[in-house]
Amino acid sequence: MEQLNVIEKEGANYKQYTLQGALNAYTLGEFSEKLYNDAVKVNVVLDMSDLIELDMSGIGCLMAAFNDAEDAGKKIYFLNMSNESQQAINATGFKYL
Repeated sequence: MEQLNVIEKEGANYKQYTLQGALNAYTLGEFSEKLYNDAVKVNVVLDMSDLIELDMSGIGCLMAAFNDAEDAGKKIYFLNMSNESQQAINATGFKYL
């Protein structure tokens, strides 16, 4: 089973998460809580260049946080999307730009 490694970095008006590994039903627990909490407080940048798996649970987490951030007047930016993450999100029709 793949794991998720999350590297955090804080900037002046944003928080960046670099995601490495798999974002799926088995790995999103602690990360989703952090993401939801930060998304309504600051802009969030998700570096997804090293994400090798993104399942529907992971996409659901990202979409929910994206919508929560938007409601709070904040943004979530998807940066350097891996081929796997790009394909998974495109398959949903989710518009994140």
